[in-house]
Amino acid sequence: MSSTNAQFSQVLSKTLPPEMSFNLPKESVYAERQTVQFTAQGGPEFAPGNSISVLLPPRDDMMDTHCTFLQFSAKTTDANVAFCDGIFSVIDCVRIYSASGALLEELPYYNLRQRIEADVTVPQYLKDSCLGVAQGYFASGADKFAVSSGLHRYMLPIKSALLANQKHLPMKYTGGIRVEFTLAPGSDACIVKNNAIPGYTVKDVCIVSDLIKLNDQQIAVMDAAFKKQGLKLFGTTYNHHFLNYSVPNSTLNISDRSASQKDILLSFRDNAVLNDNAKDSFLRAKTITSYQFSVAGRLFPQRPIRCDDYASEAFVELTNAFHGHVIGAGLTVDKFNAPAEGTFVVGRDLESSRTVVSGDKSCKSQAVDMQVILTSSVAPNQRVDAFIGIDVVYEFLPTGEINIYK
Repeated sequence: MSSTNAQFSQVLSKTLPPEMSFNLPKESVYAERQTVQFTAQGGPEFAPGNSISVLLPPRDDMMDTHCTFLQFSAKTTDANVAFCDGIFSVIDCVRIYSASGALLEELPYYNLRQRIEADVTVPQYLKDSCLGVAQGYFASGADKFAVSSGLHRYMLPIKSALLANQKHLPMKYTGGIRVEFTLAPGSDACIVKNNAIPGYTVKDVCIVSDLIKLNDQQIAVMDAAFKKQGLKLFGTTYNHHFLNYSVPNSTLNISDRSASQKDILLSFRDNAVLNDNAKDSFLRAKTITSYQFSVAGRLFPQRPIRCDDYASEAFVELTNAFHGHVIGAGLTVDKFNAPAEGTFVVGRDLESSRTVVSGDKSCKSQAVDMQVILTSSVAPNQRVDAFIGIDVVYEFLPTGEINIYK
């Protein structure tokens, strides 16, 4: 195992910029494990638009981020109001701050990004399972209005560079972090019938995590290493960009200067659906007939989108963007080709062809915009949300200083 880690570290040192290099742990940590709740500040009840903060204090334990979840209870304010599919719909934005108040990570339009991932990668049978119900999916045939109006307890993984990418988070050396969840407007998180007013309440919010309790010898070794070289944590996060698509044949510019762009996802939503409270605001439409990406002069192949018989190339590119974790159940032809509502999404892997782990850095090095070339047979009236996946490294120094490379 150690030789494999050493080889992988050598690959990373050659492919990532020098300031983003980091060392992998040489062996796993074996110690006692306990489950701890970190309760939200304020409350206990929160409404749309409120921000909810949970403090993760510095302590000698290691946080197992693969066993860390956001838990809360929620219900809609009226029997004629239902949550959109996936309870993450209520989370508009996630921000993570240091103990001094410095912003470490921001995940805007978190609900839309998670909805895309769910539609692309989660099959219906999992949504119908107990785990799916606990994450706010509606089982097949369920009355979503009846379910939503009752108070239910939900559990969500937190998709974040700091709280998801590395297996063990040494809480002591972060100096403590604060996780802030901003609740979405009722019109975004809910659908209504009978002209009801969209609204909901959230209560009893906490982060539940498995903590690994280290012994004195392990703590001493880690303290010595931290005093010598600090702590570097590697992860992936995303930037969000908003675009308007109103002319059938258009070239849209995305100004992103990240040092390592990994992938791009495009969500097309009709403005008419966004402005209708009786519609699911996260439904995505297909009006384009082709798309093509240009990244700093590197022109990717044009991909046609004809869902009647020719979407295979676009589907393969979407699969690559999700590293193979794509199932077809959420992208059936009728939904994929829906003119106003559906699950359509464009994905493109931007990893450099010359390396195995490094994203594309040419937009930053050449100070140019990424371009998306679209064609359509109809006049669109759409909002396009672009999510650029990026590499990020956090460097926590013994002086308390925190450096972020992305």
